[in-house]
Amino acid sequence: MLDKEYYIVTGSSSGLGENVVSNMKTLGFNTVGIDIVDGEGTDIKIDLSTLSKDNIDEIKQYLGGAKIKSIIHCAALQRSPNNNFESLSETFDEVFGVNIKSIYLFIKMLEDSFHAFSCVCLISSVHAEATSENDTLYASSKAALKGMLSGITLEKKDKMSIFELVLGAMNSPMLLNNIDKEELEELKNELPSKKILTTDEVANLIIDLVNNHASILHGSSIVIDNGVLSKLPTK
Repeated sequence: MLDKEYYIVTGSSSGLGENVVSNMKTLGFNTVGIDIVDGEGTDIKIDLSTLSKDNIDEIKQYLGGAKIKSIIHCAALQRSPNNNFESLSETFDEVFGVNIKSIYLFIKMLEDSFHAFSCVCLISSVHAEATSENDTLYASSKAALKGMLSGITLEKKDKMSIFELVLGAMNSPMLLNNIDKEELEELKNELPSKKILTTDEVANLIIDLVNNHASILHGSSIVIDNGVLSKLPTK
């Protein structure tokens, strides 16, 4: 196992994460899928909102001394709290725990397991720049990824390439479970491209970027939004 290189993929049980794992396995890459629930792409069950040192040790044990080539952080939580202290505080911790704290801890605590030149792909969202009502915590956590991107770029210098993909609407469970068919068609019609992203096409792009272009992406923020951020709110 020591001669293997692994790609850690968070949010591996569904959506983009599952697609990344599936497509990577088809291409012969070794993956470690991490998610809170079981799934075809999940190898280790971890609640990223309460990530612990024991979880980090479990990942290291699974690697068995093999190196990490890349971490692809697809896991994300989009949740609105009730208007009381307990709900506000707990939901804040959950959303920020999954969306940003977990990948920060992975980068810092798994450093000894990184390949000589590794890369991290952060999956961000257009909500970091323009959001909708009641998505404050999700938008804030995605915006925070930009600060992490800048900080890790300076910390790791030539040891790691870290970049983010800022994605628009995509056919992931996060979107499809919260919108009906009529609303989905309205959303498509509002986009300059008249289409939403698919998890398969984004997964293939990620695989290409982390394997063939990481050396020129350090500190980069790549917007793939089908034109939504190009459109003024007035018609």
